Amino acid sequence: MTTATNDNYIRGGRQKNIYEASEVEKCNCPLCGSDRPEHVYTERKSLEIVKCGHCGLIYVSPRVKQAETNYWGDADIYMSEARLIFTGKKKHHRDPNYIYELKKIKKFKAGGVLLDIGCSMGFFLNRARAFGYEVCGVEPSPSLSRIAAEQFGLKIINSYFERGVVKAGSVDVITMIDVFEHVTNPSELLKAAQEALKDDGIMCIKVPNGKYNLLKLKLARLSGREKAHDLFDSYEHVVHYTKDTIRKMLDQNGFTIKKIIIPLPIHPPVWAAQVGHYYQYPSPFVLDWKRIMLRNIFYYLGKMGHALGTNASFAPDLMIIAGKKK
Repeated sequence: MTTATNDNYIRGGRQKNIYEASEVEKCNCPLCGSDRPEHVYTERKSLEIVKCGHCGLIYVSPRVKQAETNYWGDADIYMSEARLIFTGKKKHHRDPNYIYELKKIKKFKAGGVLLDIGCSMGFFLNRARAFGYEVCGVEPSPSLSRIAAEQFGLKIINSYFERGVVKAGSVDVITMIDVFEHVTNPSELLKAAQEALKDDGIMCIKVPNGKYNLLKLKLARLSGREKAHDLFDSYEHVVHYTKDTIRKMLDQNGFTIKKIIIPLPIHPPVWAAQVGHYYQYPSPFVLDWKRIMLRNIFYYLGKMGHALGTNASFAPDLMIIAGKKK
């Protein structure tokens, strides 16, 4: 759940608190294509979270038109927020997550060409380079891709990955870290990944756990603290995968799952809620200790449930390592 709710927080992107009917569009299920949505929740006035009555996928319909352009914002604002990270004076709040995820990836593919789809300003990709991979990124946002190239000296392709911008069979590792939930055309993207990946390559997808979001909604209603928006981050997260639906999505697009991992929880900073800026940098534990402890408890409960093969609803995120079907 995002903590950047202060109206004084200056965002680099184009996200809004309220979306009118003219700014959203309906869609069929991104997994099975059916039009049998069952209402789950409504956020930001016009964004509706639904569950497919045929395959069970949780997705947003109506959703923001061209939701990916939320990140096609002002490069100067992005730079002002991240400048201390680029100069090495501050750490990114997701550094512990990136390091954990790369250690897991390295167990399946120790080196080679790593392509990060939706690489943003290049924070994960820069870490991957330090792990010994030959790295490249694909990012559709002109401002974010330019920052990644200029600040980290990374090779960035400013385009949509599914447009065939990568040579077939040239990539050892494809990563989509906190990206796949933003994708409105997941099957098309996975087909492009199939083509770009080497036969023995792997793909790593990390997404929020749809069952955890449903649990948050249930707890919010039981506690009388149901909010008007941001339980599902639906302005940017257009699909919410569970272990079952991500398995179905990958299977029907030519991938087989090697392992599902419960990754470390993300602890978003609370600077924006306190002073309206510095959202990129970790905030002191004392400012957000209750939520940090709660996330950690859910993480360990989810990890335990997953290990026992029972209920992983408490896990905030899912990390999937997959390979091409033989």
